[in-house]
Amino acid sequence: MKSRHARILEALAATGEATVQQLATRFGVSVMTIRRDLAELEGQGELARTHGGAMLSRAGIIEFSFKEKADRNAVEKQAIARETARLVRSGMTLTLDTGTTTLEVARAIAGIPDLTVLTSSLAIASALYGRPNIALVLAGGAVRTGNPDLSGWLTEENMKRFRVDIACIGADGADRDGVFTTDAGVARVSQAMLAGARETVLVADHTKFEKPAFVRFASWSDIDRVITGAAVPASTRAWLEDAVKDISYAEHT
Repeated sequence: MKSRHARILEALAATGEATVQQLATRFGVSVMTIRRDLAELEGQGELARTHGGAMLSRAGIIEFSFKEKADRNAVEKQAIARETARLVRSGMTLTLDTGTTTLEVARAIAGIPDLTVLTSSLAIASALYGRPNIALVLAGGAVRTGNPDLSGWLTEENMKRFRVDIACIGADGADRDGVFTTDAGVARVSQAMLAGARETVLVADHTKFEKPAFVRFASWSDIDRVITGAAVPASTRAWLEDAVKDISYAEHT
């Protein structure tokens, strides 16, 4: 069961703002208990207290939004990550781009010895920070508004300096024409990652297919391997298997 703190944050995300009395009634606790909860959450930077209530802080909104994305098709993403981890051997160098599926890949490879991981994702850096078996390289740049990752010309230029064994790239959409993202800055960083890799791997859950986004950052000739979920429909598999030589459909229960 989720903690009351987590449920308070979910309530604030849904309504924008709530009074102490509304929260106390909703969770069946006293006003004093809710006030203590709000004080603790404010101390953690999750919310801002208002006169008589509270609302999510900017940091809390970003964290909640990212967590909500991570929770979508989480089991499928974990299966994709386990399949991807089978490609990784001790001594390899990897690039992991921003996104919730590549975050699961980071967690799946975290125990493999002697890895070097280059990333533009603050979430991935947080997941791998302090692991003695991983040399972590965080690309410089500006933090993207509303997202826990880096972008901009400095990130792009830094990425161009590296050569890695495998680049794991996520996507906001993919169709017959190629692979897409919603942000032009992210697209340029992803292109730099692809250019510096001996092998390029697209990791994307089944909902990303037949769903073009704002900007295309790769054609299928740029992608060596696709690892996705078993729920990809037959109609999509037909053209995808013509476009990419190596495809894995990760099974999950």
